[in-house]
Amino acid sequence: MKSCAPLAASGILSCILIVGCVQTPQASAPNPPASSYQVGSFDLRDGGSSQQIRGASVTAAFFQAVKVAPLLGSGFLPEEYSSGRRQVVMVSQRFWQLHFGGDPRIIGTSIHLNGQPFTVIGTLPPMFDFPSGVDIWVPKA
Repeated sequence: MKSCAPLAASGILSCILIVGCVQTPQASAPNPPASSYQVGSFDLRDGGSSQQIRGASVTAAFFQAVKVAPLLGSGFLPEEYSSGRRQVVMVSQRFWQLHFGGDPRIIGTSIHLNGQPFTVIGTLPPMFDFPSGVDIWVPKA
């Protein structure tokens, strides 16, 4: 008769390894400095209609702290945080689905915020919601 001890030991070890990798919500929650972002309302013009979108102006420290990579496209470049830069925006997955139907060709398109054209450079993953309810992020000089 064969011993089950090696199988039992490896099963216990597997359970320990799996449990050890689980992160608590607090451990993965973003914690950027309060000075690295400012929440506001942006006027989104789409054809003849207009609506208010909740957005955030962020410094480079914001995305360094939250450590989230875009789902699609890219993040802000260092030069996009300076004045006189091209106007770019990253959008939430929710915004991307609602306004663009999840079309991956959103990258490089232009949207009008507060009467100015902004180029969409990235979409953020669905689990990213910081600050809560924000749908667009723009670099803050």
